[in-house]
Amino acid sequence: MNRKFWLRLIFVFISLWAFQNSCAQNECTIGVASGKATADGRTLLWKTRDTSSIDNEVNYNTSYKYNFIAVINAGGTSAWMGVNEKGFAILNSAANDLEKGDSGTGNGTLMTIALGTCATMSDFSHLLDSTNVTCRQTQANFGVIDSTGAAAIFETAGYEYWKFDANDSTVAPKGYVLRTNFAFNGDAKNGLNNEIYSIERYRRQASLINDFHSGGSLNYRSIIRYQMRDFSDFESEPVSVPYPHKWLWNRLYGYIYAYVSICRSTSVSAAVIQGVLPGESPKLSTMWTILGQPASAIAVPYWAVGKTPYEADGYSTSQLCNTSKRIKALLFDYEENSNYIDSYKLRDANDEGLWSNIFPAEDSIFTAADQMLEQWRSNTFTITEMVDTEKFFAKYALSILDKAYQQMITGIESEFVNAAPTDFILYQNYPNPFNLSTTIQFYVPYQCFVNLKIYNLLGEQIAKLISQKFAPGKHNIAWDGRELASGIYFYRLEALPFKPDKKGSFIETKKLHLVK
Repeated sequence: MNRKFWLRLIFVFISLWAFQNSCAQNECTIGVASGKATADGRTLLWKTRDTSSIDNEVNYNTSYKYNFIAVINAGGTSAWMGVNEKGFAILNSAANDLEKGDSGTGNGTLMTIALGTCATMSDFSHLLDSTNVTCRQTQANFGVIDSTGAAAIFETAGYEYWKFDANDSTVAPKGYVLRTNFAFNGDAKNGLNNEIYSIERYRRQASLINDFHSGGSLNYRSIIRYQMRDFSDFESEPVSVPYPHKWLWNRLYGYIYAYVSICRSTSVSAAVIQGVLPGESPKLSTMWTILGQPASAIAVPYWAVGKTPYEADGYSTSQLCNTSKRIKALLFDYEENSNYIDSYKLRDANDEGLWSNIFPAEDSIFTAADQMLEQWRSNTFTITEMVDTEKFFAKYALSILDKAYQQMITGIESEFVNAAPTDFILYQNYPNPFNLSTTIQFYVPYQCFVNLKIYNLLGEQIAKLISQKFAPGKHNIAWDGRELASGIYFYRLEALPFKPDKKGSFIETKKLHLVK
């Protein structure tokens, strides 16, 4: 490490101490992109939430003029990122370099009111105008989009605000606006410099979003997968996963210091809100949400149409968040400094680890949700269908996270849903991924009645391959999927023994990937 690094490190630690002792409650990394900047022409709004409030959930609120969903602290009411039924969405990052007022609404309360009463960005501007007079206790960068294609960030103090319009080429030449925990009318009013708190995350995000934009891949997927799971150092340079070094000479091999990364040790949730095109229903505005530290959780889509799934909004805390917290505890297990993450548990030299288990499932949710949205955008849809889709994805994500956690604590991966007796075998289909046809093989130790069925990602049965008696031994079943769309499917084997001394049934499910 060179002298420049050490001087920078000392300054950052001093800055962190000062900031953490003032108000380290809502440090975040946010951004907004207009339709001209994104891959599909739809606006995007995103946030990685950094706070000491670790229990986050997705709540459906019906107590205002407009119904909305929002990420809240478990048991709380303040919204920290959300979207309403009119397609208006808002989120924030703290900007404590702006001067707040001594009364009125704070950051979270203002966003709750905005979600409940604003249909457009113009409505939000009017809300800010009215509270300029009455005063606010706000120190924030508010990111906003609506169903008209408007997209902007509002730097908001107690008595005034400044709008940065992503559709204004003089303000945002590339069509997007980014912020961390400072304002351009605050600490950066004289330009960007190394002494600004959170400048590391700002510069790293600017590099990533520029790469996405230049490559035509500025979309919700790239932000979730590559921006929200990004690790970097004090110079905003990327850090590889796994990290085959020691961060400092006295630190453990492979551990990354994650406090200055976008994917921070203090990150507790994240969201990317995808807007709609003109003519599309604003109800199709989608809030992709990660409940928990982004490296240890799976993104699930939600819509402001009904009560969110129990897995995302339980009686007291969210099951998805709870499981992610358990996984995080295994990742951030360096007792001497809780800001270090074991990168080899995320992905090792053999490309195995947590991410190899949860990312394929997340990809499946991406693909299935895109297919559903494509249908809904071009045809009619029902609220029941949307709510049921949320429930399926949330339940599926939780099952994958639970399994990943069990594997991390045992070191053993099991694909069994119910394995009694233990000498049955359902093999992985071959080839997989496959084009048009594949073979499914299974073994039964004695005569059984066997059902073999195919399901889609929504849990709907789409094919029954067999339903008959089978003699003991290994059996091969061919399946032709040429009539189906590319994507992830599941095959489920149920075997019921005929022998009276063999009790119980064998049930197992595996996934297969059809590629055309």
